Amino acid sequence: MSDMPVIPEDKIKAASQGLRAIAHELRLSVLCLLLERPMCVHELIGATGAAQSNLSQHLSKMRMLGIVESEKRGQEVMYSIANPAFAELVLALKQIYCPEMVCVPSNRGG
Repeated sequence: MSDMPVIPEDKIKAASQGLRAIAHELRLSVLCLLLERPMCVHELIGATGAAQSNLSQHLSKMRMLGIVESEKRGQEVMYSIANPAFAELVLALKQIYCPEMVCVPSNRGG
């Protein structure tokens, strides 16, 4: 018998579902934008070129899966990445596929 830990099947399924949820081009674009700051739907439409109904469906799905969260501010609904681990995952993807777009914070503390 191996001493390798067994990853529970439900955890593998949950990870697979999460990866599928962000694998769509529009959802991944939105997440990359939300890495920078929370944004309202109109800003996301302008940045992605998506139709409002299409974008709203994708935001709804990501909200349902706990990937993004929304907060009403006046008449606008602001979206942000709900789980910091998803932000780290999207940043890792950005570093692999768009390294020229990643701002590396300078180490000013030392």
